[in-house]
Amino acid sequence: MRRTQTLLMLGLLAAGGCVRSRTDGGVGLSVERVRSDVARRAGVGEPTPVPAPEAPSADPAVARLLAEPLVEAAAVKVALLNNRSVRELYERLGIARAELLQAGLLKNPVFSANAKFFADGPEIELGLAQSFLDLFLVPLRRRVAAADLCAEEAAVARDLVRLVFDVRRAFATVWAGEAMVAMRREASTAATVSRDLMRKLHAAGNALDTQLTIEEVNAARAQLYLEAAEALAQDAREPLIVLLGLSGRAPALTVAGRLDPPPLPEDMGDAGARALASSLDLSESSARIRSAMFRAGLVRREAWPVPDGGGAGKRESAGGWGFGPEVSTPIPIFDQGQARSLAAGATLRQRMARHAQLSVEVESAARRLQARLTSLRERAHYLRDTYLPLRERLVKEVLQFYNAMQVGAFDVLSAKQQAIDARREYIETTRDAWIVSLDLQELLAGSLNPYRLEALPLPDAAEHPELPKGH
Repeated sequence: MRRTQTLLMLGLLAAGGCVRSRTDGGVGLSVERVRSDVARRAGVGEPTPVPAPEAPSADPAVARLLAEPLVEAAAVKVALLNNRSVRELYERLGIARAELLQAGLLKNPVFSANAKFFADGPEIELGLAQSFLDLFLVPLRRRVAAADLCAEEAAVARDLVRLVFDVRRAFATVWAGEAMVAMRREASTAATVSRDLMRKLHAAGNALDTQLTIEEVNAARAQLYLEAAEALAQDAREPLIVLLGLSGRAPALTVAGRLDPPPLPEDMGDAGARALASSLDLSESSARIRSAMFRAGLVRREAWPVPDGGGAGKRESAGGWGFGPEVSTPIPIFDQGQARSLAAGATLRQRMARHAQLSVEVESAARRLQARLTSLRERAHYLRDTYLPLRERLVKEVLQFYNAMQVGAFDVLSAKQQAIDARREYIETTRDAWIVSLDLQELLAGSLNPYRLEALPLPDAAEHPELPKGH
């Protein structure tokens, strides 16, 4: 077990080139690295500028993007330019960079002075001391802070990638909501036509009161479904508006595009291996382990009883000054650093165990999402290419029976309503396929999102077709 831990630590140190490269350069260098990394991983084209500290809504680029019907790529750009959490994430890099700069500074020397008053005059003592140990600990402190900066860069990049895919998921949900409204409006129109026809038959004395009531109930239910779909579509816009960082009176966003079954990510291959190789969560974890390793070494060295050295001067009451060296050293009687060393070792082992488990979770998530996407895509394509055409063929066949006066108009309307309901199942399946596709793309871009691993429920099946009852 000890050998395995040693090999893992050596591997993490070998992979820790970012620690050495991040010890120099300002925070702007870290920001540029993260911007470029996010653009490459999330496929957003050119790196997006960091939002300005002032109100980002005044950015003319944001106004231009919102002036046109919003496509997915434009929504992502608006979010990266306008969402205030983006600025918050980049400020985390500034904090980590400041801590790295602080770690490279020596502690201030300690100046001391005291005076003693005697009958024949005062005595004055002056001292200036500096810790010898601090001179040797600065490089190790910089390694700890550099590893923390490396981890923060990976964490910020992961959160920005997650933001991009949250926008894309919200966009797909808005698409699905609008498609559902269109489908429910068509169903409501068909139910209204059926009700009006029954009213005419009832007025002519050719239909029972119960038959009219049934059609009125169906029309009312279709209207309720339409209103519910409109409410859900409006509600689906709010997460997108929040992600875009739009405040005040949110604009009436016009969303462009349509909802088709998503393609599989190109060259998906072994999704598990790709997810492991690109995982920002694992990159952050590796950097945290390196930080814990350096910190454990720092704790051991800080426990050394190394003296503080400097100079001292004394003015005696007779009026003469004397100068010489001064040394002070702690005596490790009560605290020999064992507790801090034990805590540092436990922290290191904890992070190593978490890293190993995180690798298992990333690989498992890739397999789950890949299988889930394949299943939903096949289901969506089958609904579109086989099931919906069968429903439409049934409507045409019932219409032929109607033209031959073998069935009534209500049989045609019923078949039409069932075909519309089958489209509802297709819309919901396609929406779920898009969302799972984005979940998998997010994982392959480096972000393990634990909230996206819960399985989506299957949509309600469409009503079963029935033989026309005839006249």
